[in-house]
Amino acid sequence: MTSRSYGMYLAYFVQALVGLNVLYAVALGDSGGISVGILMFVMGMIPYIITKYAKIKFPWFIYFLISLAILIHLSGYIQGRYVSIPNWDNLAHLVSGFIVSLLGFLAILFLDKVRNYRLDAMFIGFFTVAFGMIMEYLWEMYEFTVDTFMGGSLAGPMQANNADTMSDMIFVFISGVIVALICYTYVKKYGKENIMHDMIGESPFFPE
Repeated sequence: MTSRSYGMYLAYFVQALVGLNVLYAVALGDSGGISVGILMFVMGMIPYIITKYAKIKFPWFIYFLISLAILIHLSGYIQGRYVSIPNWDNLAHLVSGFIVSLLGFLAILFLDKVRNYRLDAMFIGFFTVAFGMIMEYLWEMYEFTVDTFMGGSLAGPMQANNADTMSDMIFVFISGVIVALICYTYVKKYGKENIMHDMIGESPFFPE
């Protein structure tokens, strides 16, 4: 899964672009962009750190989508794309919806493994959608709080109006449903035990 496939090189490349955005913020003298950029770059490195030290191997697209979501959000702030490019916010929420839903899928697989709940593919798919929507709801609450009490973000107001908020939630729902259908099919075809073995078979934290 984490062998140096073309997919992993693509993930490395996107993560490198995140780093270049941080350097761009440095060149601009944008202290806020630098702080946010460093934080988001570190967030993008977390899956690699987990793989290195916990020996948990995620599919390549997990690394790629996390870095891509971070890149879209970060470049939106630092390069002003939220303002200059129409529907950039919708793109950001769509991609974020994919990765958040995938993280929900991984979370329920790990929970099922640890607690031995014996969850079926249908429940796992439903949880994947629900997890993505809950995270999106919390994010919209965060955006509302930033706009109301902090005067907006680095790129201006985070919520333009109710239509903007609802479109964000709709895009996350769409990506969540797509991920859930793929994950449902994946679990039915390969079995969650085999999927988990591929990820944690070498990890000392999950002895089989």
